[in-house]
Amino acid sequence: MAKEAMEEGISPSLRSPLQNSDDLTPSSKAIVVRSPDGGEPPPTSFLSPLSSPASAKAAVRAPTEAKQVLETENSTVVSSILRRQWRAEAVRRADVVARMVAAALCLISFSVMAADKDRGWTTDAFNSYKEYRYCLSVNVIGFVYAGFQAYAEVHHMSSKKHIIRRPMGNYFNFAMDQILAYLLISASSSATARTNYWVTNWGTDPFPNMISGSVAVSFLAFVAFALSSLISAYNLFNRPI
Repeated sequence: MAKEAMEEGISPSLRSPLQNSDDLTPSSKAIVVRSPDGGEPPPTSFLSPLSSPASAKAAVRAPTEAKQVLETENSTVVSSILRRQWRAEAVRRADVVARMVAAALCLISFSVMAADKDRGWTTDAFNSYKEYRYCLSVNVIGFVYAGFQAYAEVHHMSSKKHIIRRPMGNYFNFAMDQILAYLLISASSSATARTNYWVTNWGTDPFPNMISGSVAVSFLAFVAFALSSLISAYNLFNRPI
């Protein structure tokens, strides 16, 4: 009796909320509104925030955005691979053209010089001067080497196999291109100096004129070998291409 009287004397606001827990249980899906007169109208439900249209749209949009991001990344990777392959093919074609041009120029140069015998009033010949023999020899070596490299590149483009295995082939190409380029510029310069000395002492003649033409073509061959040196350096230091 005393306990009941004490409970009646306590204010309802101070009572434990656990005693009215059955009346405070919320609905996670809907809130029911009842009429003031105590009737039982049809319940009016309000959607919870988790089931709102905005949340539904966001839930649908998230996978779509992730898919678009993934497709963008994939397209970027594919385009990068295609650009790399196109660049490698362009470099390979340029290398073949440079090798063929170098071989053709070396052939013309040493052919003209070798034909320069018993010409002019002195009936002089190229083999009488070591500078001309040096220039002819370097152009012959350049022709053989450039022809071999052009054949090796065409063979690789057709069969996808290198005659000299990589990376050893890259080192070989780079070293030989550098050596031939320096030899060509050296031989052409020495032949030019000798021709100038000849013309200064004895004047113009068919003999030095042919030598001058041969040396001019030799300088052009040097330019082709310099381009090949740049390409071989690019291939050496960019091995994945």
